[in-house]
Amino acid sequence: MRRWIVLLLLLLLPGTAEAADLDRGRELAVRWCGNCHVVDRTAPAGRADGLPTLPAIAAKPQTAAASLRGIMSAPHGRMPDLSIGAKDQDDLIAYILSLRSN
Repeated sequence: MRRWIVLLLLLLLPGTAEAADLDRGRELAVRWCGNCHVVDRTAPAGRADGLPTLPAIAAKPQTAAASLRGIMSAPHGRMPDLSIGAKDQDDLIAYILSLRSN
């Protein structure tokens, strides 16, 4: 299933010349997102402060590669300026979208 998600992302992420790396995306999620969001699907619960988990973000019908890229590129509210490159964004987006339920 993960391979199909990666192949689909190749079609959806403009300028992606190589497959997104889900393992690297998870590492980036832990490093960049883990201070504020639960990043794993296996987490027993979300945070007490009400911030959405990455699986919850992935499950929203309006979540797409383009919307995630926009959020990463234009910080708002409590969201920090990530300032990460396109390849890192591709890997992080691939990981987040891989958290969707089948």
